[in-house]
Amino acid sequence: MSLIFSAISLGGETPNPNSKAVNIVVPSGITIEISGEAEIEFINVEGNGGAQYEEDFLKKIETRSPYTQIDKTVLNLKLLYTEHLSYNFNLRFDDEGAYADKHFLKYEKNNFRIELGKNRPRVALKRKTEGYPLIGTSYWKGRQYQFDVEQKILSSSIGASIALKRPLGYDDAAEDKSFRMLVYDDTEKLDGQTIEYGLRGSHKMKLFKVEGWYYTGKLIDDEDWKKRLHYDFDYYAELEADTVLSKDANINHYWLGGRAELSLLGILYRFEYIYSKDGYLPRDGYYGEISSYFKLPILPNRFFILGRYGSLRIDSNRKAFPLSWSEDNNLALLKDPQTWDRTMTTLALAYDITTYAKLKFEYYVLDEDTGDTKIIADLQNRRYQPSVDDNQFLLQLELNF
Repeated sequence: MSLIFSAISLGGETPNPNSKAVNIVVPSGITIEISGEAEIEFINVEGNGGAQYEEDFLKKIETRSPYTQIDKTVLNLKLLYTEHLSYNFNLRFDDEGAYADKHFLKYEKNNFRIELGKNRPRVALKRKTEGYPLIGTSYWKGRQYQFDVEQKILSSSIGASIALKRPLGYDDAAEDKSFRMLVYDDTEKLDGQTIEYGLRGSHKMKLFKVEGWYYTGKLIDDEDWKKRLHYDFDYYAELEADTVLSKDANINHYWLGGRAELSLLGILYRFEYIYSKDGYLPRDGYYGEISSYFKLPILPNRFFILGRYGSLRIDSNRKAFPLSWSEDNNLALLKDPQTWDRTMTTLALAYDITTYAKLKFEYYVLDEDTGDTKIIADLQNRRYQPSVDDNQFLLQLELNF
């Protein structure tokens, strides 16, 4: 079991909608809204740490003992030029340094919206839990430089975007950084950068909402098809030779998905599915969750409760949609966590201490198919590891302004 204690959180990337930012008016007449966030965490990851266990997993375990860290400090600035035009700037400070996390110009009037800058894809959800769904981390957590337009028509909306394609990279399913998974990472300056085009739409009825999207483009020269697919997936050479030249490589890329929500009797039911294909590498995943707010007579404010189950599958030998997927096509390798199929169950409970303060309890049950076999484990004189120990518990105090 992992214990994570987040001591301080001021404002945040997804601030409490009831909170009010600090407003400053500069001599030019521009109004600046300021908010921020800081998190201090105590973490203890389930599983054994120490040098004696590094070879047991055929890789170095980053940290498997209690430690404390300042996870991040975020300062949000919103420059209001007019009633409809604003510039949003997000500065983030962590152990790796200080950098601009998100920054974009937004024009919004009536039911029309334009966004230009670095942000998550518009299909990304604002979290009510600290932990993302697996496919949320894998597909819509990363930031990208984009030009995005959206038009609402009655209860429907349609949107389109042109963006610099996010490179293939790695991120954590939760707090444990030892067994990272393949994701669409943050956009950065890269040689051979490509463009991704996207379309999306949604329709909302009284109790029901559906939305869908499709993004397509080309893999980034070397960074995606050579550095990730060929170097990090041993079996990829069976589909395309490692000596392939860029002009002959399969650089096709797309991802598509859909989400449905039903709000009934104060309970929100949500299901989401995403399928992607990068070169010859298909991935797919889904999650279903149930959430609700409730109150207890003995306490003045409300609780939020959520249960979620999700899955992410990777199979470099799967040719089409998951209907053709089978256990025989499982190409996971213990030494390469990015090849593992995964599931994660999230149980969350939060309490609004005040309008600006929230206490969160979250527990993540993770399960991975590492691809290990008893025969290989015996040959290497080590224990058989079809999965790893990395369940995690999180306790967080969140303060907004």
